[in-house]
Amino acid sequence: MDLGIISARYAKALLKFAAEQGETEEVYRSMTVLGESFRSVPSLRDTLENPVVSDDRKFSILNLAAGDTSSECLRQFFRLVLKNNRVSMIQFMAHSYVEAYRKQNRIIHSRLTVPVVLSDRTLNRLKDLVKEKTQNEVEFVVDVDPSIIGGFIMEYDTYSYDASIRSKLKNIRRGLWDNSRFMASSKS
Repeated sequence: MDLGIISARYAKALLKFAAEQGETEEVYRSMTVLGESFRSVPSLRDTLENPVVSDDRKFSILNLAAGDTSSECLRQFFRLVLKNNRVSMIQFMAHSYVEAYRKQNRIIHSRLTVPVVLSDRTLNRLKDLVKEKTQNEVEFVVDVDPSIIGGFIMEYDTYSYDASIRSKLKNIRRGLWDNSRFMASSKS
């Protein structure tokens, strides 16, 4: 059976179970942390798939990687995944849960790149702009990248808006380069 289908089914079952237990938001936060753990610690996947590591140890690692969750619902889910030998799919299950939760709760995930740390006031104004445009709640991940010099880069859904000074300078340079090539070719 397809990895995506299995992961989506587990995620959907977890979302339903978490709703019954009143823990959907807590499970969402933990699954988001778990997804980030997989991205930031590449060896996590290898450790969880290692047959020498006991299921008890894998269970502890999953809890730790999910932010030391206090959710009994999520702990039961981890036990089920280990019992069914599906731990190799847990990263995809986490992603599927996060996506299903966002869809159910009309949350847009947005990445904002800025050259300096923003004030809460400015960040909230940007969130409000996206919320007004999309009619959804907005969840920002903010990256500070001084190389963009000024302005910002915002990505959400399938949209990307680059209002950085770096890209404006790049466009100016490209325009000058194209213009100088045109001028050189017209003199020939």
